[in-house]
Amino acid sequence: MDKRVAIIGGGVAGLGAALSLDRYGIESIIIEKSPNLGGKVTGYAQLFPDFKDGKALVAELIDKARRSPRIRVLTNASIRTMARQDGRFELAMTSGDAVCADAVILTCGFEVFDARKQGEYGYGVYPNVITAPELELFLDPEGPTKGKLLRPSDGQPAQRVAIIFCVGSRNKRLGNPYCSRICCSYSTKQAIEIMERHPDANVTCFYMDIRTYGRGFEEMYQYAQELGVKYVRGRVSECSALPNGDIQVRAENTLMCRPVQGAFDVVSLSVGMAPCSDGAQIAAWLGLELDPYGFFQAKDDYLSPYETHQEGVFLAGSISGLKPIRDCLSDGFSAGGEVALYLQRLHQGRG
Repeated sequence: MDKRVAIIGGGVAGLGAALSLDRYGIESIIIEKSPNLGGKVTGYAQLFPDFKDGKALVAELIDKARRSPRIRVLTNASIRTMARQDGRFELAMTSGDAVCADAVILTCGFEVFDARKQGEYGYGVYPNVITAPELELFLDPEGPTKGKLLRPSDGQPAQRVAIIFCVGSRNKRLGNPYCSRICCSYSTKQAIEIMERHPDANVTCFYMDIRTYGRGFEEMYQYAQELGVKYVRGRVSECSALPNGDIQVRAENTLMCRPVQGAFDVVSLSVGMAPCSDGAQIAAWLGLELDPYGFFQAKDDYLSPYETHQEGVFLAGSISGLKPIRDCLSDGFSAGGEVALYLQRLHQGRG
């Protein structure tokens, strides 16, 4: 088939979709607005729940994509307009280039919640209050501290660490009443990394509910407790800085019905996730539906989870709802197969 597919987004879902189409002999163009492929997974030294090397996974996917003559990659590429004309999709780029495709797969991912919107935690005010992505950098052996967890304020080793779950998720006041689905497991993975490297560390997780729904996730949660990670059920009301730079955390232990507080070297905010910033514009261009929170809606969550109500437009990854990395990659491969079937029917119909 002389067909081409435009893949909007070059993260793991987009790479998986391109590699899946390649197996069917179908050309694809990955359009990525950032300078590099791989998306947010490029910043994960270890994935959960199996602690697989995230950078190695991304490098393998990119290498396979680069070696295929049927996969073209455009980075630093922003779309100016996108429309369907005469049965094909026309994408005009801000660079002046144009891309024509017979189908489109949207794999634009998600945005990380801005922790400054929850001012009670002091992010952006107290240097020793950080976010989970920033903690990931500290834990990365190839990161700026070579894997050492240090206090940003003075560079001293951090032995007492608090992790606050559900920052920007399950919060009606902020307009994000949904669960981000992976934050409990993501932060539990980080807690395990800290305890494995520093068995004498004090790691306390403040949570609303522990939601570890995936295969191997509950076992990871149990392992964290065996290592000595403490879990306190209760919403944190406030973080404040002490004169020496320590962060005092005030919360309510809802299991024991009493207030608790403690001082920590570092507090990490387990920030939730939000719909991709380009979602509303893309939906307007293609006439697609978004759910009340801004995620793309599939044609049918049970029978057609990768299709949309617009013919020739498909979804993969977190653009349709938040999910773990391996699910996003699986989405990409599956969406590629669905597109191959669609193009085959299209080819036979025109033939």
